[in-house]
Amino acid sequence: MPLFSRSSFRTPKKPPRRKADSLPNISALDDSFNFTSDSMVSMTSGAVPAVSMKLGDQEIFFEKGEWVSSGGGKGPGSRDFVRLQKQNVQLSEENNLLKYKVELLLDMLAASNADFLVMQKEVEALKKSQTKKR
Repeated sequence: MPLFSRSSFRTPKKPPRRKADSLPNISALDDSFNFTSDSMVSMTSGAVPAVSMKLGDQEIFFEKGEWVSSGGGKGPGSRDFVRLQKQNVQLSEENNLLKYKVELLLDMLAASNADFLVMQKEVEALKKSQTKKR
């Protein structure tokens, strides 16, 4: 008995064609559909619910270009997480600025200390020259 017989290579039946009535008529769409370059489809308020999906026990939805968790979850999509992440970036930048200011002040202190030492040596040299003249 051959391993591959001709009967095993039969093509399955093709599904029946859809009726034209089941397809949406583009001309019947009202002005609630806006095709813009920013987004594929922009809807007027309340026409279509926001894009959302459920992952495990958390539900997330797409809002203002970001995925946001609807529940009080602690995941990377939650509003608190996004807010804390922005605050973290802001505090990091402020910390870098303060470190720069401390370095600048230390440099200024070192320069003024060097100037003081030079002046002190000049004063001592002047005092020695004054005592030698007497």
